[in-house]
Amino acid sequence: MNTEVFITCAVTGVGATTDRSDLVPVTPLQIVDAALEAADAGAAIVHIHVRDPENGGPSRDPALYREVVEAIRASDVDVVLNLTAGM
Repeated sequence: MNTEVFITCAVTGVGATTDRSDLVPVTPLQIVDAALEAADAGAAIVHIHVRDPENGGPSRDPALYREVVEAIRASDVDVVLNLTAGM
């Protein structure tokens, strides 16, 4: 029996969740911090949507993804990035 477990954390939730909690990360820096915190807590994979920093709504802006990815990679934290634009 295989007992290995991989934990995935969806750090920004699904869809338009910023109106449900002020704890949902919105800016690239907040998303990076949440991803690194999840990895530090044991997540092997962080599932990331980016959000419009102005209104918290869904975004597919490649520049926002680039900013998040580059900052996480620069941290040298060993975590798999699962990027999605499926909002």
